[in-house]
Amino acid sequence: MIKLENIHKYYDSHHVLKGINLTVDKGEVVAVLGPSGSGKSTLLRCINFLEQPTSGIVEIGSKRVDVASAKKADIFALRTSTGMVFQQYNLFKNLTVLQNVMVGLTSVKQLKKPEAKTKSQDMLKKVGLSDKLSHYPAQLSGGQQQRVGIARALALDPEVLLFDEPTSSLDPELVDEVLATIRNVADTGKTMFIVTHELSFAREISDRVIFMEDGVIIEQGSAEQIFTRPQMERTRQFLGKAVKD
Repeated sequence: MIKLENIHKYYDSHHVLKGINLTVDKGEVVAVLGPSGSGKSTLLRCINFLEQPTSGIVEIGSKRVDVASAKKADIFALRTSTGMVFQQYNLFKNLTVLQNVMVGLTSVKQLKKPEAKTKSQDMLKKVGLSDKLSHYPAQLSGGQQQRVGIARALALDPEVLLFDEPTSSLDPELVDEVLATIRNVADTGKTMFIVTHELSFAREISDRVIFMEDGVIIEQGSAEQIFTRPQMERTRQFLGKAVKD
């Protein structure tokens, strides 16, 4: 489903990603953990070319893009295979909740407005926001705004859902509602790649956990193995109290 081959990313002379090789199977939920500055969010954004890798190959389903020869049309095709949920929601402030979900369907998927409206209403119902269709983002809590972001990503019916620290901008009391929504999405069998600092959530939801530091994958394994029997000392140090013998 997702295959990354020798992904490097430089910002000028700063080497952020150092030859990442990774495969994510269809229907797999993968959580990426690591300290700030480890490259985990950059890795996620390189998957859909929101950040263009400096070199390497990205493959999603049948779409394969070699950075060395990437064309705009290839990148666009790859990007449309993904749905992205951002830290800061990225909603259009001048559009209603319903319009925020519809906009991708009409502009990217080229659906007619009636069809886009029906599908958007269905997605918003799934995330518990049927009563907020005519509200604007400023009228919503942070948790509600993030759930709109999830509905918007789901509406595009992507092959892969990418979550970039989806709860990092939320007050603690709002985190649970967003995590519950992501759990519900995971239960549908959608392929998911989640960068998160919520360790207990990562342990509960993930088929596989990846631990990164300094632009490389230090360790990866099942959630149970990583949280109870990590092989690397650095992983044990990072997880700290989350690791139980």
